[in-house]
Amino acid sequence: MIKRFGLKNFSSFKEGAEISFEFDGNTPVSVSNGESVGTVLGIKGANGSGKTNILKGLAFLYSFVTKRMTTKHKFQSNEEYVDLPIESFFFSEEPSEFYIELISNGVTYYYELDVTKKGIVRELFVKEVDKKDVVFLERMRNEITYCDSQYEELKSLKLKEDQSLLSLPSDFNFHGDMADLVILYKEFSLIMFNVGAHGMKTDTEDSTADSLATFYKANPDALEFVKSVIRSGDEGICDIEIKTLKDGTGEDIDYPVFIHEHQGQRFGLLYSDESMGTKVLFNNLLKYWLTLKNGGVLIFDEFDIHLHSMILPEVIKLFTSPKTNPKKSQLIITAHNTEIIDSLGRYRTILVNKDKNESYCYRLDSISMLRNDRPISPFYQKGKIGGVPKSVAGLSERVAKPQVSSEVERG
Repeated sequence: MIKRFGLKNFSSFKEGAEISFEFDGNTPVSVSNGESVGTVLGIKGANGSGKTNILKGLAFLYSFVTKRMTTKHKFQSNEEYVDLPIESFFFSEEPSEFYIELISNGVTYYYELDVTKKGIVRELFVKEVDKKDVVFLERMRNEITYCDSQYEELKSLKLKEDQSLLSLPSDFNFHGDMADLVILYKEFSLIMFNVGAHGMKTDTEDSTADSLATFYKANPDALEFVKSVIRSGDEGICDIEIKTLKDGTGEDIDYPVFIHEHQGQRFGLLYSDESMGTKVLFNNLLKYWLTLKNGGVLIFDEFDIHLHSMILPEVIKLFTSPKTNPKKSQLIITAHNTEIIDSLGRYRTILVNKDKNESYCYRLDSISMLRNDRPISPFYQKGKIGGVPKSVAGLSERVAKPQVSSEVERG
């Protein structure tokens, strides 16, 4: 469970950014549910402000340490070279820096990673023991510079610049159990996201829906979850059935059929016939179900795309309610919808701004003018708390002015 995450010299963030799930003593119980760490964070800001870059940074960190990305390429000579999918601030040659503090089984861990496109510069592992932070492992480039006795075996390995120490226990049979690395690796493995090095990834292909249908057929409780959410947003759908047919080779092909009722008759529509909003929900809801069921982190860029504004708060409640989220799974989203900021509240909203092409961010509970018992959206819409485009007002006049000038010149 993430407490806080930060980055520096990454994409549009030069000096750094931190997002925190932690609640302070002023947080109402209605928000915190009596917990010190939250389960939802919403990130808002103008187009191009850097919202998605925070998600990209977190997705990069989780994917890199668990080997879920391509890190090597080949020259024409077939020789391999390391080229990590990471962009520093305006091509700076300094390392990009990441850190994360998280809780696993009641123990707090802190991890730092400094990295360039050519590989790891530094790794640091810290564990809280008796309320004290204790370093148990440190690496500088391809050398272990400090380790507890239980990690001495790592010194005998030839380290790779594109492989984190976290993933080594899954590759080698060590004599020691390396428990902390195993625990952290599991934590970093529990993440799902729709962003990559080049931004948001969308998939509304029929083939994706068919593969999901196979999963839902084998997991009826997941299908019931999907039905419940989709029916709440589309009253025309009364049921979703998984059908099967044979392809040309005799293989079974599963596919979803969306049942609509009219004047007592039931009509089945294919995935391709449904609205984009229903398609998005059908394809994405598996990620929500898996995260809520197994624990971990779900990252969604453009969370509100193709979805009605009234559905959004209800989806968020799936993660804020202990009844539907007993494993304290976490959801991190970006959205352009304005009203969502009132559902999130000041303790769960991060605003991102950009000044001279540098992004920076802050959580809304740091702004004194906002109160727990008042809507935030009026302040946001008036630009009083940031996170909005600065030059939108007067756009039509600016567009019309050159046209008027050219007409005058022709006259």
